[in-house]
Amino acid sequence: MSTEEVEAERAADTVESDATDGPAAPAEGEAPAAARPKQRRMRDMAMSMAVLLVPIGLFYAGWQWVASDRQVSVVDTTENHATAASLGLAAIEPELGEEWKAISTDLAVDGETVVLRTGYYSPDGHGLQLAETNGALADVNEALTGTGTPVEAAGITWAAYETNAGETWTAEIGGETVVLSAEPDGVPDLTELAEGVAEAAAA
Repeated sequence: MSTEEVEAERAADTVESDATDGPAAPAEGEAPAAARPKQRRMRDMAMSMAVLLVPIGLFYAGWQWVASDRQVSVVDTTENHATAASLGLAAIEPELGEEWKAISTDLAVDGETVVLRTGYYSPDGHGLQLAETNGALADVNEALTGTGTPVEAAGITWAAYETNAGETWTAEIGGETVVLSAEPDGVPDLTELAEGVAEAAAA
């Protein structure tokens, strides 16, 4: 046999061996090995997060829209103010913008002591109250004791008290006790209410 024939026979044996060799088939009764899961790509992860965040974002946007468009019931304070004035109370009606809404009114008379309360809804959507009396501070709020913290607003020195319900300012104006109260979020609006009270009292 020539050298060329020997080399050709070896090459044929090599090809046949490569064709028959391969991964061993699983033994009878043995389950095939589980395929390794593919790693999730960053795009897939981002899409999954978007599916979760979109409903949350829609809910938040809807809540903001509802909160900014809240409707309030405006009350007529004329009768209580007129009655309080007939009893000798100044019945201050603060000089406020049209966006301020009167939402509650209450007049209490105990002997010669008159207490007039008016609740307001500020332009920022917060609740505040103006109370005035010809009696003592305790006739408005018995929890307000001590001297409070001095606060200057509209040329008047108010005594500020922090309470569980927010913050309260008190001052004596024209011989009467005036009390301004605000819920926690409405504290920044106290200054505007105080200015409106001062302007009305000076008129």
